[in-house]
Amino acid sequence: MGMVRVLVVGAGLAGLSCALEATIAGHHVVVLERSTRIGGRGTTQNLESFPVGYGPHLFLKKGPFHNLVRKLSRVKLATSPLRLHRTELIGQGIIRPLEDVKTSIVNKRILRDPSSTHPLAEGCHFLSSWGGQTNTFRYTGLQKNNLLVSNEGWAGMVGRLAAALDEVGVFVECGPNVQRIEQGKAFLVDGREIETDVIVLACGPSAAKKLVGTMDEQRSIDLFSPLKRISASFLEVGLDSKSLSGKHAVIDLQSQCAILDYRAIQPRLGREGSHLSALAVGGLDSDPGETRYASSEERLATLKTFLDQRASGWQEHIIHQSEQSKITLHDAGQYRIPQQALANSGILFAGPWVEGDHILADAAVASGRLAGRSISSVNT
Repeated sequence: MGMVRVLVVGAGLAGLSCALEATIAGHHVVVLERSTRIGGRGTTQNLESFPVGYGPHLFLKKGPFHNLVRKLSRVKLATSPLRLHRTELIGQGIIRPLEDVKTSIVNKRILRDPSSTHPLAEGCHFLSSWGGQTNTFRYTGLQKNNLLVSNEGWAGMVGRLAAALDEVGVFVECGPNVQRIEQGKAFLVDGREIETDVIVLACGPSAAKKLVGTMDEQRSIDLFSPLKRISASFLEVGLDSKSLSGKHAVIDLQSQCAILDYRAIQPRLGREGSHLSALAVGGLDSDPGETRYASSEERLATLKTFLDQRASGWQEHIIHQSEQSKITLHDAGQYRIPQQALANSGILFAGPWVEGDHILADAAVASGRLAGRSISSVNT
């Protein structure tokens, strides 16, 4: 098959990765993004010199996301890993204490077994997957100092993707909203119709479910209803103090809360002060598992109390603060949607909610690239 017209709906990591891969394969690609900026949840904005994001992000060394970003620019990506000898688990202490060799060896042995129910293993699973589907790559990566923070922030890394797309001539239009789809055509809210051979839905499961529903409502319900979303509250603060006392992270399994200090992990982000990114995971009645909070506002209040306890005096040292009581942290749990479930109708799916070996940003990039490579096999 020769050149195929491809419409990618969504310019998050999955959509951008797909567009790049499909263009390299020789197809004609247009990307539509409903919001005013690209990158989805995997981005940051610089406020008061702090790259503020949407909750803590750690990426896997030589994982799909890291590999793609490194390949796209000659400028070397400066990274530093989160280290367990500077990570505290409430009730267990520092996970790999340098000054206590015996405890460090015992803890290392406990962590070797990913199926262990020991609090140390559960704490490392939480830190590596943020309460979502456990992932061996990330769990092992944490122990080998392979979960990284970049000196560029996520905006810098997404910027590398955008620059690469610009270079190969991919048109990304922000603002348009796709109202409905049918095989070979997309209809926009502004009245435009786009004829295409393949549609890649990389827009998140809620939007994808609605669009598939405009073609076949029952198929949409069957495919998307089993998805279990996990929400979180997050707080991101730039401080003129070192409120975590040099620790990289503090985790509380009981409340499913964690705090990271990006500047302690990656000194190139700034040696003065700290940049704390904290989150509280799950616990609402809409989340899988036990209900612990009456509302997302109560969960956010719990997160602030956790910061009061573990990042002493943080409220007196704020340069910048950003918070949200409810964001989607994981779009899917154990069940994820097959990428080619609607390939016979000229539709592919891409995103962390699509079947694959990875989670989070790596899942978005891996599924996007695979969708881009699979264009030629779709029924057009």
